[in-house]
Amino acid sequence: MRIGQELVYVSYDRSSAHYAAWHSPKRNADVWGNHFKLDDARTWMRLHFWAARETGMFEHEAFMDYYVRFIAHFISIYSSKSPPFTRESARWSADPQNVQHYLDAGKHMADVVGIPLEQALAQLPSTERAYTGSRHSSPEWPYELHS
Repeated sequence: MRIGQELVYVSYDRSSAHYAAWHSPKRNADVWGNHFKLDDARTWMRLHFWAARETGMFEHEAFMDYYVRFIAHFISIYSSKSPPFTRESARWSADPQNVQHYLDAGKHMADVVGIPLEQALAQLPSTERAYTGSRHSSPEWPYELHS
């Protein structure tokens, strides 16, 4: 794979894979080399959930619930502020108009890119704004038990 101007033959672990992604020639020059931010994580989650729907992964409600929670837990590796947006990203992917708007906008999400955290959080339902970040803290989403 090409990382910047250098040719590297293998990405051998999570760190090298992230380095390769941060330095992807497909990234815009103004963010090339930067670590992922909230808008990167939100865009990725929306596209990821869209792909999951297209492949039929979300046809089973119990699996969808599990998988959305799984992504909420692990997305914090890339952007610690992004877990509260996981359910919104899953909802976004369910609306074909959102997908079409994304495509019509040149594969750009103006409602996500460059939006400050406080403004983005204000757009979420109040019940989705908190994230504990640990399954050992109080039983809040995505870790609370189902009855």
